[in-house]
Amino acid sequence: MSRVLGVLGVALLLGGCVTTASYEAERSRAASLTERLAQRDGRIRELEQGLRKMRELEENLELSRSSFDSERARLLDEMENQRIAAESLQEQLAEAAAERERQKAELENVSGTYKNLIEQLEGEVQNGNIEVERLRGQLTVRALDQILFDSGSAEIKPRGKKVLAGLADQIKKIEAHTVRVDGHTDDRPISNARFPSNWELSSARAVTVVRFFADQGIPPDRLSVGAYGPFHPLADNGSAEGRKRNRRIEIVLVPVTPDGEPAAGE
Repeated sequence: MSRVLGVLGVALLLGGCVTTASYEAERSRAASLTERLAQRDGRIRELEQGLRKMRELEENLELSRSSFDSERARLLDEMENQRIAAESLQEQLAEAAAERERQKAELENVSGTYKNLIEQLEGEVQNGNIEVERLRGQLTVRALDQILFDSGSAEIKPRGKKVLAGLADQIKKIEAHTVRVDGHTDDRPISNARFPSNWELSSARAVTVVRFFADQGIPPDRLSVGAYGPFHPLADNGSAEGRKRNRRIEIVLVPVTPDGEPAAGE
């Protein structure tokens, strides 16, 4: 178990994460705001020093009252503008810090759920029926069709339902992610009354898994289907082992922004 988790842990770290990238961007933004706020504070101190000098001049020099009052008013106005700008920067800094903490908490939550999901699937990973891959913030769970379906069938086998039910329990814990179910086949032709081609077979299998996930409580508006038939192989269809790996269902978890769009870089 430790060997598999170690390998998958490295894959999770090396794969990168859009949420992590967004968190680092917020850190950079917060640092920039802090620097700008310090510059504003420095300018306010300069203006206060200038105002003090003007007050000294008022006491020690015979200046035109109207000219002095005009300059004094200008300094006071600029000081007020700088204070307003500093307050705005302070608010932006607070917002950036809050967003950074929110993203940090979300990252920790998602990473923990990913870990639980991998631990749950460890047995199937070890026997080669399940592959887990994380790349550019997306988590892909790849289930070979032998664990889910009989040959030429789109009905989920009891063992497959058990695996998918456990997977659904973990997916429900991962918020702000869409779930895309992609069906794939090998290049061996199929033609019968129900499935005229591998496209129909891959589509029917993906839809069946999506319906199963919806029945397990995953919100339907988070679910989508893709059907690729034999056209996105992972391995060479010239060997039995390659065809076995190409016959698969891929469950892809994609993080989204608060407005529902895929996160940057996805």
